[in-house]
Amino acid sequence: MEKLVIFCKSYLKDLYRAKRMAESVNRFNSDNILLYLSVPSTDLKAFKQNFEDIPCIFLTDEDVLTRCYEAYGPPPKLFPKYLIQQLIKMEFWRLGVCEHYLWIDSDSYFLNPFSFNTFFNDDGKPFLVMHKATELRAFGKKHDTQIIHNLDSLIKSIQQLFGRQGEGYYFGEPPLLWSCTVLESMHKDYLSKNEMSIFELLYKYPCEMQLYGEYCLASKAHPVFPVEPYFKVFHYLEQFCEAQRNGESDYRLSKNYLGVVMQSNWTNAKEKKKNDMARFKKFLREQQRKLGLIRW
Repeated sequence: MEKLVIFCKSYLKDLYRAKRMAESVNRFNSDNILLYLSVPSTDLKAFKQNFEDIPCIFLTDEDVLTRCYEAYGPPPKLFPKYLIQQLIKMEFWRLGVCEHYLWIDSDSYFLNPFSFNTFFNDDGKPFLVMHKATELRAFGKKHDTQIIHNLDSLIKSIQQLFGRQGEGYYFGEPPLLWSCTVLESMHKDYLSKNEMSIFELLYKYPCEMQLYGEYCLASKAHPVFPVEPYFKVFHYLEQFCEAQRNGESDYRLSKNYLGVVMQSNWTNAKEKKKNDMARFKKFLREQQRKLGLIRW
């Protein structure tokens, strides 16, 4: 079993972003930490064809989900598809290939060398990304205060879920180091004891980063050593444009950050909206859920 691996969940739409990420891992990976990449089985052939010269261990999403379904049973029919990515990130630990994994998204890439010691302290204890989201709050204050409101509501709700008192923290941005011990404890000592499935947890609290971080603090599964985010994150187009106007570049960012995240929610071309009937059905399901007529 490896002490540390790198894990990425991707899919065909992000193939070339994932390739850029993997190439940066290969370039800056001082300790040759293994990279695992999980993709849908239908996308596996395309990924392998494009990753011929890049060291990478491929998994299919079905490999990870099978272990999850063995533990919790099949997902509810109305479990939102957009949560599958978060589910796979939280269930990768079940494969038993490592003690810790640094999960990274396809829209990220490294700018500087990294090693085991980048993510662990001198005693070999893992760092936990944990901060006050200063940059995101500054952006929200300038452009959209709803961003701050939504962030604070999310932080508070998940903090209350695990019954932790005290100051609220944000546990993003990726890449994030997760311990399999913490995730196994969440399964055995929280979900099982509360007769809750991982599907229900993610449906009610759809933020894997906050769920892991808050549980890590509340459970005391291992000592917590806080660290600021490793990567510079551009959450919104406005952030990126402002940085460009100020002459920002990868070279300048490399002086202060380990890498960069260009979030795909604004770099992707906007898709056409669903037809009126599909949108009405989605609205109807949400109202039924709020009234308790359907669980999922």
